[in-house]
Amino acid sequence: MKKLIAAFTLMLAFSINANAQDKNTPSAYDLAKKQAAELTEYLGLDKTQNENFVGLFEQKISVLENKDLTKERKDEFSRVIEAKIRASLDSNLMDKLEKNQELFQKLIH
Repeated sequence: MKKLIAAFTLMLAFSINANAQDKNTPSAYDLAKKQAAELTEYLGLDKTQNENFVGLFEQKISVLENKDLTKERKDEFSRVIEAKIRASLDSNLMDKLEKNQELFQKLIH
């Protein structure tokens, strides 16, 4: 009985430690939501556009986190993300975004 209690206690201790580590790392969705919020605030986008960008940025973050991708593949994917952003915004909003190079680079990389 003592061994069973000791085994249960160890299992519980390791599972609590694993859960604590998971909570420290934000998910791709959380990061995407934050980036989309920055873009929405800067450009004054509506709710639908914000939701569309959350999906795009979540996909971007998930793909770019892949350790198996080469630098060339990541660069090409960044160009695709840039093209999708350009296609989603009108020319006035795109000009405004290009003037803020720090935000623009953050969004495509």
